[in-house]
Amino acid sequence: MLRKLLLPLLTLSLVFWTVGCSNNPENLTTTPNDTNLNSDFGGYTATAEKPAFDDPELVTEVSSDVDYADPILNSSDVDSMVADTESGYYHLRIIWGQLRYDSTVNVVTDWTGSLSITRGAEIIRRVIRFEPGQDYILPRTDRKLIEWVSKTTVHNDGIGVDIVVPPIRPIFDTSIVPLVTPEGDTVDNIAVDTVYPDVEPVKVSFETGPYSRTFSLSEISTLDTIVYLDDSNAVAFHGLKLDRRPCPRGFLMGYWGHDENSKGIFKGVWTSRFGRITGFLKGNYGVNDEGRKVFFGKWINRAGNFEGFIKGTYGERANENANMIGMMRSGGWFAGKIYNSNRAEIGALHGKYKSSQWLKGGFFQGRWKTYCEKTTDSTDNSMEKDGF
Repeated sequence: MLRKLLLPLLTLSLVFWTVGCSNNPENLTTTPNDTNLNSDFGGYTATAEKPAFDDPELVTEVSSDVDYADPILNSSDVDSMVADTESGYYHLRIIWGQLRYDSTVNVVTDWTGSLSITRGAEIIRRVIRFEPGQDYILPRTDRKLIEWVSKTTVHNDGIGVDIVVPPIRPIFDTSIVPLVTPEGDTVDNIAVDTVYPDVEPVKVSFETGPYSRTFSLSEISTLDTIVYLDDSNAVAFHGLKLDRRPCPRGFLMGYWGHDENSKGIFKGVWTSRFGRITGFLKGNYGVNDEGRKVFFGKWINRAGNFEGFIKGTYGERANENANMIGMMRSGGWFAGKIYNSNRAEIGALHGKYKSSQWLKGGFFQGRWKTYCEKTTDSTDNSMEKDGF
């Protein structure tokens, strides 16, 4: 875990270069000079930025999230499930440990465990902060089971997994029934009965020593929850149902806290529906003159090009799964909209945060989507109706 904290300077420089080369002028700014929580978009502009907002901490986040070539994809039965257009397709992202770096933690937590499904297949797409030689995926012998070895102290580990569930196929039961014709002849009549097997609902089970939980597929479709344990550890679950022709959607996560001037700020990574980092976001939050808790920010891609404005509201609320200690730590929620360079609404986002007096001590995690059609669904303020 120590090596997770001491990224060599050379590696950091190389990773930063691969985030995306840019011809942006040197004088590009990454935040407004004078953030205005009373304005429409907080003072942010639809201009390009330096890659990762020229922020070494965000560059490090990119290097901690790694593609995984799952050998289970070589299995013909898994390949057929993926190719079947009637199969249900989901993505589940799980993070365990310290959701934000905490240098005071010196106790090792063993998260060795598994993720299993009762029917279908699981495909590992990402491993998150796995330290070579300490954290690893065990050899896969069953498409319905993923096992790992993981230990954390000051930070976290995690995985991003695709879940594929084939449709239930009918059973055709044929029988021969003799019939007597009006002429008195006996003929064989073939009767075909269509019967669907009695199959239990699919369950997905996360099992580790510190915490275990089982989800249904419907829960994974809109999963956005953080569970706080009795110590300082936590487990964050986020899931999506992946339609064959989906609206763009994915996850977002990062830091949420205050700068040296006690101004509320956040920054983090923007990922695709498969958990791959495709961009970055950065912004400010606080109470405006009307007493509303608001946030404003900006979303850019890996090369630094403008993708959208973000703005919304936030508030304190204990996580529904929290115990008494968790209620004290859990922070709250945020919800908002995404806008293009013309200030037209193009999507939505929401999630949970935990604030801190210093930026690295807090975190946020959530989900985003952009609309498929030019018209928005802003009348659906719950953002849950369509599976978001």
